[in-house]
Amino acid sequence: MNKSLNEKLINFINGIAEHVFLVQFVISAIGLIMNIPHLLVLLHNSMRTSSTNSIMIGIAICDLIVLSENVYERVQGYWFFGSQNPCINEYNYWYMYSLLIGDVLLTVFERASFWLGVFLAFTRLVIMKMSGTTLKISKPLFGYLLILALVGLSSVHSAYYYGGYSIAQWGTWEPKKKCTGYPANYSEPTFYRNFADNENLFKIARRYQMINGVSRILVSVSYPILTILLIFEVRKSAKFASEALSKRNSEERHRTCRLILVMSIFYVIASAPAGISEYVQLFVKIKSNSILETLVGYGSIFISALFCLNASSHGIINFTMSSKYRKTVRKCLGLETRSTGSATFVSVRN
Repeated sequence: MNKSLNEKLINFINGIAEHVFLVQFVISAIGLIMNIPHLLVLLHNSMRTSSTNSIMIGIAICDLIVLSENVYERVQGYWFFGSQNPCINEYNYWYMYSLLIGDVLLTVFERASFWLGVFLAFTRLVIMKMSGTTLKISKPLFGYLLILALVGLSSVHSAYYYGGYSIAQWGTWEPKKKCTGYPANYSEPTFYRNFADNENLFKIARRYQMINGVSRILVSVSYPILTILLIFEVRKSAKFASEALSKRNSEERHRTCRLILVMSIFYVIASAPAGISEYVQLFVKIKSNSILETLVGYGSIFISALFCLNASSHGIINFTMSSKYRKTVRKCLGLETRSTGSATFVSVRN
């Protein structure tokens, strides 16, 4: 009875997973379209004034790369080389090479995006706690250096594992008889992903998985802690804003902190399943053909879909919660707002 129930649940999970691929593709495509103008707004001179904004530029760039790779892989899978079309050689050199490069980009920039989010919350927390003093970490340069450091460390980690792979020839491919457009006796070489040091592949893969797993667990633990601390700071800054002489500046700090708090909450939702999945894979013995094995096996696609959803939300969060961001959007669109007394004028630049 239990075995029959497990089989039903596994089949149910498999059915859901098939739809998640499509959902991930749709969310990635929407997020890609939304993040391009979001990045352009963040790159405007009026936005590049603090370390938190420069960190958000780094997050937007990382998200764009991950979303672009997801869209590319799904487009290829649905309509081109990965579509199992018998008239297309799905194991050609450039497609296999692009998948390898895509995996490297995904791991490097997805990991960097999550850690940049952690440091975004941490940096804002320190700035809020030390309000009234000038800190070097509040300067834009700190954010840019942090981006380079985190992307560099993430690249080294991915290079440790993926650096051992190469694309090697495997066999030949011939189109089916029903395929048109090919000359007689036509064939193409097929390729596969080969690891140079096969003897140590398991050891290298295990080390890579261990470091990656610990990294994800630390991220998933850090976000709730930083989110709780930011909530306390938001409450304190609200009280300070009501008592401060310069209410405009204090309210702007308060809004920025709330914005980053909301982004941190979304990061908690996106990172928690990844941390749980990595913990299970590292420290829990998983039985074969079990529900847990199925969940962990499909975990990466669910986690990727959550990442894409989180990345798609950043532009919306910034637009709805930051007056400075909205003002920059108006500038980018060629609209200028100026007030004279009780009247407001909007001019359009040609």
